[in-house]
Amino acid sequence: MDIGKIVQALVDRPLQSEDHHSLINRRKEIRSLEVLIKYQPFGIFGISGETGIGKTTVLNVLDSGDIKKLSVSLIHRDNRETILYDLLFSLSNVLKKDSTGKVSGIAKETEEWIVEQVSIIKGASLGFSLFGSGGGSIEKQKMPRFNVFAAHKKLRTLLEILVMNYGKVLLVIDELDKESKQDVINVLDSLKLELQQDKLMVLFSLPYGIYRDYRQDRMKWNESGNLENVIKDVVFLSELTDSDIRELLLKRLGNLTSWFRPESLEPIVNFADGNPRDALWIAQKVVFDNAGAKFISISDANESVKKIVREYMGGLALTEIQRKTLKVASDFSGNKEELLDLLKSNAIKRTTSYSTIERLTTLGLLIERNGTYRISGKAKVFLNISQ
Repeated sequence: MDIGKIVQALVDRPLQSEDHHSLINRRKEIRSLEVLIKYQPFGIFGISGETGIGKTTVLNVLDSGDIKKLSVSLIHRDNRETILYDLLFSLSNVLKKDSTGKVSGIAKETEEWIVEQVSIIKGASLGFSLFGSGGGSIEKQKMPRFNVFAAHKKLRTLLEILVMNYGKVLLVIDELDKESKQDVINVLDSLKLELQQDKLMVLFSLPYGIYRDYRQDRMKWNESGNLENVIKDVVFLSELTDSDIRELLLKRLGNLTSWFRPESLEPIVNFADGNPRDALWIAQKVVFDNAGAKFISISDANESVKKIVREYMGGLALTEIQRKTLKVASDFSGNKEELLDLLKSNAIKRTTSYSTIERLTTLGLLIERNGTYRISGKAKVFLNISQ
């Protein structure tokens, strides 16, 4: 078994635009985004889904047509000031390489200004930490601060010049899906005035929690603080089906699939719970666990998955009620009321069921998607090995 080639094929990395032929079951979502980009005159939009579901891949393969597309990532998100400076720096860094020269000049000036600002503040901060004493409170008042007003003005000017020279522009801002809901709201709130201007389309990657709250806000009376006051629309990436995950693995492996015996991918597919990242991760772990084998059988894959679940979940202690709930719901898929009725018919009190469902969902043993509950593939393996 050529482990090196197999592992390389199973590396978890976003697809690029040239890899669009390897994309699995995302044409509908991509089409929705492309229609928004083409016909909406301006606004802040989002693409949302669980971590590892493929948001960056969709952003990479997204075709903006004749519309100028720019992609940046926000790395420093400690507070509103660093968010502002990070976006301004990242955008300037991309635009200074503009081959047409239309915006490269102001982009270079902006980047130099940011570097100078940060150097002054960092230098003063270091000097104060080294030489500060009992008079620190006086010195602290003299500490330079981020020139937030100038930064906001420079960001708006940069974006206005960008639109002036290119017409409609798509700005893709990735990596926000790794932040908490409150952090994302802080980012949107701190940048909304600059990002909401004519002919500027801004597309954020957002965590699932933002989509859930946005969906609820859209159906409520328009109130201050509602997400729809900032975000015009969100496209949701749902989990893949087992068939999709199987196809993803087969496409990634290509002519290396002969190393896997028929049905040996099934334990990997079941473990993944529709998440491409989980599928690729556990597939690599199975390959490493069978490094000395000539091929991987379904028995090998099953044993490897059990071994890995035991390693990662072996310390998880469940109450008898929690364990019983998982067993009763092992083949269940339905809404919360249906789950409560099922548990009640198996002598689990309704009041107990509420807290048990919440706890198991928090642990990831129960999965809730758009109001539908089911036991995770990992939980099924855990139950099997802990009986």
